[in-house]
Amino acid sequence: METEQQIEALSEESVVKYLQRTPTFFVNKNALLANMKISHANDKLVLLQEQQMAELRTENKKLQRKLEYLIGVADENNKLNQRVKRLVVALTQVSGMDEFFHALYSTLCNEFNTDTVVVRCFQSQNLIGTRQEFVEYDAQIFTLFENLLNSNQPISGQKVSTEQIEYLFPNSKIASVVLIPLGTPEPQGLLAMGSHDLSRFKTDMNTDLLKYLAEIVSNLLNVWLRR
Repeated sequence: METEQQIEALSEESVVKYLQRTPTFFVNKNALLANMKISHANDKLVLLQEQQMAELRTENKKLQRKLEYLIGVADENNKLNQRVKRLVVALTQVSGMDEFFHALYSTLCNEFNTDTVVVRCFQSQNLIGTRQEFVEYDAQIFTLFENLLNSNQPISGQKVSTEQIEYLFPNSKIASVVLIPLGTPEPQGLLAMGSHDLSRFKTDMNTDLLKYLAEIVSNLLNVWLRR
């Protein structure tokens, strides 16, 4: 049998290492567990079993929050897909360019909760002056939007400059904006959505949907530009 001196000689580190190598040590040792206590940071003493249950409850809560988040993302993606489908339906039922832009603006405002929409196209010289969307790619536009068009990446929130907002939404109280290049492989225009709500378009918003919108609008608009 082990002597008291041998037992006392066991260091805390040795006990910890042994328990780590033997994770099932406390299985079927209820009597031992009932007498074991550990000290928490709040100086309360709890049974080892209670600590294990508390850790399990915490882990379950984390998993529940993760599941709720994934369900929420899936639901939001489904809603966005439905909105995009309604936009496509609206834009494919028009019979002229005027109707196209009217359907585009009204549908984007209604479906994507924005207050105003602006489109600017630079590639159709023969249409300049026929509608406000078709403008010359002059020095002002070059200065304001060169980086946006070269990157071919949507920008939103604080990444949109005051000068860009004033050019696209003059004399309006637009607080947040998203700018989306139009056209592939090289953008030949832009789509801008503006909101009076400062938090509507944030800097870190997901751009995948915005790129998809740009592709849809560009392709359907080109149908009318080629006529």
